[in-house]
Amino acid sequence: MAGDMAVAAVPLVVVAEFCPAVGLQVLEQAGCRVIYDPAAAREPGRLLRRLHQADALLVRNQVRVDGPLLDAAPRLRVVGRLGAGLDNIDGEATARRGVTVVYAPGGNARAVAEFVLAQMLALARHLPAATAMGAAGVWQRQALLGDELAGTRVGILGLGRIGHALVPLLRPLVEAVATFHPRRGPDDPQWAQLGVRWLPLEDLLPWCDYLVVLLPLRPETRGLLDRSLLATLKPGARLVVTGRGGVVDEAALAELLRSGHLAGAALDVRALEPPG
Repeated sequence: MAGDMAVAAVPLVVVAEFCPAVGLQVLEQAGCRVIYDPAAAREPGRLLRRLHQADALLVRNQVRVDGPLLDAAPRLRVVGRLGAGLDNIDGEATARRGVTVVYAPGGNARAVAEFVLAQMLALARHLPAATAMGAAGVWQRQALLGDELAGTRVGILGLGRIGHALVPLLRPLVEAVATFHPRRGPDDPQWAQLGVRWLPLEDLLPWCDYLVVLLPLRPETRGLLDRSLLATLKPGARLVVTGRGGVVDEAALAELLRSGHLAGAALDVRALEPPG
């Protein structure tokens, strides 16, 4: 009996999506029992069985933390999000249950900023096509002539933590950076602090050579870049999307790529993940 009570007093943490080994070690060193089962994210029934005795749940962006999940976890006290966004967590449902939600805003801002820059360079220098040609044994150097970032204009939608890390990386390479943010206007002092221009969305899109989308998925951003707005991007522009899927109309984007109106796009997120 005493042994059972001692085990019950140790918090049980279910980690339902990928977590680096160092993160699991932190939990264990803090005295938690850890069930690490990233495959459970793809098997709802399996996850719900895991949660019956769980005190805490750690997820990334695959597991939807909603009312039915919370109903299957009567002991749950904490939900941890391994990342910055909370769009897969029902805030009202967790609040009703008294479940605390914690996450890591800015934890990967530098990493994502470097990823954006890498994708811009890959698009400019046709690196995906070059890799495919090399793997196929094709030698068509003239087809891979690329562009320089020097002299280009970069527009950023959603200049938050990632954008703040990205702007200093871009500044030595590009001509100018401008931004639009749906919740912050042109008088926000941070634009001057970062040395960027604020432009209305309808002016930003035809202005930029690269458009970087860092927006979270909210009611006002869902489907924001629809067919009509995407068509206002200048011919030959390129798009990098690393915010949340659902902000960009992917079917319209595909049409603009096929027609040649846009020179390229790099999507780190999709409206449906994994994509069909």
